[in-house]
Amino acid sequence: MTREFDQIRQYWPSPEDFYSARDHRTTLKVPEFLSYVHSRVEIHVDSANAIDLRIQQMALVAANLTARWARNTRVFVPHVPLVPSLNHFEDEFLDTRILREMLEADPFGHFEIGEPADSDEEAIRLFIGPSHRSGISPTDYSVDVVGWTARGKRGRIAPSQPVRVSAGPAASLAASIGAADLFKRAIGHPMHEWLPDWQWCTWEHRLVNDHCCCTAPSPDVTTRLGEMLLAGVGAIGSSLIYILGLVPAHGRVTVLDRDRVETSNLNRSLLLTAIDAAESRRKIDVAGTYLKLIKLDGDRVHGTWRETGEQLGNRPFDIWVSLTNEDGAWAEVPFQLPPLVLHGTTTSGWGVGFGRHIPRREDCTACRLPRPHADFRGPCSEGEIAMEDALPIRASLPFLSSVSASLVAIELMKLQYPAGRSLPNAVYADFRVGLPAVIASTLGPTSGCRGCEVAQSPLWVRRRGNSLYANLSLSD
Repeated sequence: MTREFDQIRQYWPSPEDFYSARDHRTTLKVPEFLSYVHSRVEIHVDSANAIDLRIQQMALVAANLTARWARNTRVFVPHVPLVPSLNHFEDEFLDTRILREMLEADPFGHFEIGEPADSDEEAIRLFIGPSHRSGISPTDYSVDVVGWTARGKRGRIAPSQPVRVSAGPAASLAASIGAADLFKRAIGHPMHEWLPDWQWCTWEHRLVNDHCCCTAPSPDVTTRLGEMLLAGVGAIGSSLIYILGLVPAHGRVTVLDRDRVETSNLNRSLLLTAIDAAESRRKIDVAGTYLKLIKLDGDRVHGTWRETGEQLGNRPFDIWVSLTNEDGAWAEVPFQLPPLVLHGTTTSGWGVGFGRHIPRREDCTACRLPRPHADFRGPCSEGEIAMEDALPIRASLPFLSSVSASLVAIELMKLQYPAGRSLPNAVYADFRVGLPAVIASTLGPTSGCRGCEVAQSPLWVRRRGNSLYANLSLSD
């Protein structure tokens, strides 16, 4: 890190220069933000279960996200080996990787790896996992994941028995929402606006309780991506790549983007680092390097959808993850006869959304998503789902992008299950005042939508009939 820190010093002579550039967009949304970046923050990792994959996944995401806004953070984590599937970078130990990622996100921050005996009860604290037996105050927050269900609770979370295999993206969702609660407390939201007790069944996308449980199958440990196009390596797309590195995944990923990493990108992405910004690296190069490290094949395409859409539309992809709407790309996607399409969004406030579009069975991006200069109105067939915040669809808060990316990654896992196509394909949530609801709907083709109609043409069958998930469109 010494050589890289010398380069960083040349780019940002002082911490103030770095923070002024990094936090600009967030201060636009939360004007008093800078009054709280010096809050004392603690993340406590469940020592009894720290060798479990789900605990390590949550710890990595929570610490990484928190380092992107909180400059004074301590992580209490035992010195345990990384689960082999997480040891892509020769870190070997969980605490080593946590500290490295925090310093890569913020080389000027004051970050410590400590022992729980040194905990500051006046700090803002997040607990990862179910086995914290003492020392949790009524204002502390805990998160955990069991199977497909992410859980959060004010105070100590109830242990889960037995502990089943858990979906990695559900773990990143739990950690992201836990990090959101740290942020809400730091910026001074009143207690009734903090995160409540919740259990989010990501299989059906509904909030459940102890008497109404998630009845999902045991998660498959491997995600099959096939040939995947990731259009947009911004806040959501880069976070999705990071999350794919937390789970066993197989396939080939082609990344499309035209931008370079800027300092203001660092507080909204799990993947991008200070050295990426200091060297103004192309986002597709950062993504491609990471994909290689996590043993996923990849291609890089530099440009915009307008420049490359026709060319990419002729390639035999199995999935498009569409995260860019430059030049109204979402309105054009259906006319390239895409395979299955996934998208994720954030609002300029506290909202997130996720969408799945199975051609011939579900609505398309042209009828669900906005055109240029149009308000975000949600699905045209169910306008009441639309959130009130409206455009722009950009992340201005540190955790929203990783929540949205987690929802996309969860769907990538669910595609392995034939029953998945009958599950909701439109999901929305808002964190401005706690988590009052998860709004989930299943939307079919829209009458009169030309984008939905073009998928019914015989040409779609000839072009996409052999794609990995074509059976979702073609079978009864």
